[in-house]
Amino acid sequence: MIILTAALQAKKGKETEVEQILVHMVSETAQEEGALEYRLHKSKNNDGSFLFYEKYSGQTAFETHVASAHYKQLGEQLGGLLAKEPIIDFYDFITGIPE
Repeated sequence: MIILTAALQAKKGKETEVEQILVHMVSETAQEEGALEYRLHKSKNNDGSFLFYEKYSGQTAFETHVASAHYKQLGEQLGGLLAKEPIIDFYDFITGIPE
């Protein structure tokens, strides 16, 4: 299983535009086989700060995601809209409770 977070910071004044682009990614990624969770969050404390929580069934599903047309378009669409490079962290699941 592949679990990661991707943190993105929109430039001031570009928050709404970035949010719309990221929301579209959720609907596109939902159609991918092996994409188990793909959740978009918006910070309450930091305007324009977004966080994806992503879970894939395995390496193949993750590679399919990053090779998808919508993932490649994401980079193009966000060009000039982010204050800094996205921060991506990979995790190993330890324990948790269901929602």
